[in-house]
Amino acid sequence: MEKFLGSVRSIVLLAILGFLLFFGAAGWLGKQFLADNARTQGWVDHTNLVINTIYEARLNLSRAQSSSRGFVITGNPQDAALADDSARMATDSLLDLRKLATDNPEQVRRFDDAAAIAEQILVTNDRILATVRRGDLDGARALVRDTADQGPAFRARIDEAVAIEKALLAQRQAATEATLRRIIWLLAGIAALAALCGLLAAWAMSRQVRTDQRRYRELERAKQASDASARALAESQAQAQAVLDSARDPILVVGQDGVVELANRACGEAFGVTGGSLAGTDISELVPALAGGAHPTGEVTVTRRDGSSFPAEISTGVFERDGRSVSVCILRDMTERHRLDQLKNEFVSTVSHELRTPLTSIRGSLGLIVAGAAGALPDKAKSLLEIAHKNSERLVGLVNDILDIEKIESGRMEFRHDRLEAGVLVEQAVEANQSYATQHEVEYRITTRPDLPLPVQGDADRLIQVLTNLLSNAAKFSPAGSTIEVAVELLPGLGGRQARISVRDRGAGIPEEFRSRIFQRFAQADASDVRRKGGTGLGLSIAKAIVERHGGRIGFEPAAGGGTCFWFTLPLLAEAPETAAPPGDARRQVLICEDDADVATLLGLMIEQDGWRVDFARDAETALEKARTGQYAAMTVDLLLPGIDGITLIRQLRTDPATAGLPIVVVSATAQDGKRELNGDAFNIVDWLDKPIEQLRLRSALRQAGLRSRNGRACILHVEDDDDVIEVVGAIVRDEAEIVPARSLQEGRDKLAQRPFDLVIIDVGLPDGSGLDLLETINARTPREPVLIFSAQDSSASYASAVSASLVKSRTDNEQLHQTITDLINGLIQDKQGGPRYGR
Repeated sequence: MEKFLGSVRSIVLLAILGFLLFFGAAGWLGKQFLADNARTQGWVDHTNLVINTIYEARLNLSRAQSSSRGFVITGNPQDAALADDSARMATDSLLDLRKLATDNPEQVRRFDDAAAIAEQILVTNDRILATVRRGDLDGARALVRDTADQGPAFRARIDEAVAIEKALLAQRQAATEATLRRIIWLLAGIAALAALCGLLAAWAMSRQVRTDQRRYRELERAKQASDASARALAESQAQAQAVLDSARDPILVVGQDGVVELANRACGEAFGVTGGSLAGTDISELVPALAGGAHPTGEVTVTRRDGSSFPAEISTGVFERDGRSVSVCILRDMTERHRLDQLKNEFVSTVSHELRTPLTSIRGSLGLIVAGAAGALPDKAKSLLEIAHKNSERLVGLVNDILDIEKIESGRMEFRHDRLEAGVLVEQAVEANQSYATQHEVEYRITTRPDLPLPVQGDADRLIQVLTNLLSNAAKFSPAGSTIEVAVELLPGLGGRQARISVRDRGAGIPEEFRSRIFQRFAQADASDVRRKGGTGLGLSIAKAIVERHGGRIGFEPAAGGGTCFWFTLPLLAEAPETAAPPGDARRQVLICEDDADVATLLGLMIEQDGWRVDFARDAETALEKARTGQYAAMTVDLLLPGIDGITLIRQLRTDPATAGLPIVVVSATAQDGKRELNGDAFNIVDWLDKPIEQLRLRSALRQAGLRSRNGRACILHVEDDDDVIEVVGAIVRDEAEIVPARSLQEGRDKLAQRPFDLVIIDVGLPDGSGLDLLETINARTPREPVLIFSAQDSSASYASAVSASLVKSRTDNEQLHQTITDLINGLIQDKQGGPRYGR
């Protein structure tokens, strides 16, 4: 109805505007017509004046010509005077014509032509009058005869000009009549439009009158329906409010202006007021993160009316209502979740310490006993201890996997960002897992490795954990006697070059239905076969998380010829230019006495990989001269030397006081023959190595040599509150070092104040504080002792740069712990804060 009334009003208004337009247009057109008529009349008057002037000029010229000829006949002076007056008047008329036709160049040209002829006629008249006055009538008659054709020529020009002026007058009159006709038609059209608008207005008013009664009836029915709708809306709002109030989370409805329009009962409980009293409050006072119309996600801080605050998870939505945007904000109080997270973190930390510490003692003790540290064992007891040791390893793996999964889920797994070489990582992992391969009667073989280094950035321990998982899985699922192929390759990719590391097993392959969930937690392909192989089903899930945190990808594919190839990629670092060792390089030095240049170079490369510096001597005389300088921590000797042989060289070294205590490692093709020759002589040879050289045995021999060169056993401060762990560590390094225990943080400080140590081993969780507090004391000492963190807690990037090495209890076997301690004592591990002590 409102739309119809609006149409009626529009029609009436249009009719009024039509009439006003008609009268206004009629007045304007009348004014224009009068002005055009006046302009036309002016043109007519001007044309008539031109025509009259033309006629006057022609008349006066004819009169002048006829008077001059009458003077020839009569000789009457009056005719001569009349001729002169007529000539003057004709000249004036011609001048007036030129002025009147200035707006018409064509007419001006015609008038100029006529004036030229008239001038000739008047000149002839003057000659005729002058000839008559001299009495030469015959000459005057001759002039009259000669100029008889001038009059018609002048009249022709004048008649042409008159015709042009008359035609122009006719055109102007026709244009005026056409304008008048257009005005009449326009007025008629406007009048018709005004009449039509009037008719439409009358029809609309009539229609309105007819529909008024129906309209009022409809309004009455609409009012009844509106009342019913209002009641239904009130009921709906009450239901909606009841639904909102039943929600346990605070829900706020916020208008486009940022003002709260509706709040449920939970809002009152959360904000410390009744829900209804929040209406009209600026949302930025309650949730500052929503200021300015923002729509944040995740966790925000919510402010109560009393000024206190609490963390909340927020979700927002927007909908249109009455042409404006309205937001719905749902808040979930995170206080309890944070408390539970804190409790979980404390629980995990407690479990980590309380499980890993005794497991370290159990595992270490069993490992030492099985290795023969306690002497020979009865076969039956040894078998039982081997079972216990093997299952302690399984238990350690289970605990580590569960704790790793928890850290991954909570986002608390920390990573170091060291520069690593992918090929070296693979070699270390293969070497560390050789015993596992032997246990399953398989062989690890690195089949592919690029000639150039592949530098990557990451946490060496975590990446070796990934490799260990892949290698152990390959060993478990490959048949005895098979070879597991490990490859390191350079892989060009869209995101830059990458290192691709793959492990190919010889197993039966992965079932099709299991492939989509192989990297899920607790995933097991077969409850019968796989469980016989052991494992928690967490390893690949952890490996995937570690690789992805390093910016890489992990996957698998069926291998040609059977089996499965697991692979992962790591982005390569940009190549950095090699830098020479700094002046005063403090790495410990080994003298290599070898006459074969190729063998000497190979030995040097092997030894330098373990962090030593090397020097060479090609014969015994040079070796004696260099060894007497006292700058070498160890020496390798080939027995087959030119001139003085190796056996004689060893005897001379031992008889010289300057070299009597120098540790010697024999590396020779006749090592065993030399050993028998010197049998019974106390020459203190660290080890006898046959060629070809076994790098692992060479490495072990040099570590022993480094310890012997210290002129006594190393002294290690072990800050640890668990006596069992102290005893196990002491048993592991019994031959190389003396352990000084400190069972609390304060006792550790006191022991450090009494004397220097060759190494400090620290447990983070101590009864009276964190073992990391000792780092400040150690860093202030000169010289600064190397620090090994040996704790149930995972290493943290926050202190990684302040210690020399970090190992996790239950993650570290006896061999790894022993190797790390000897390397630190020998200075083969870089001091990450104060620079290199002896090594790289």
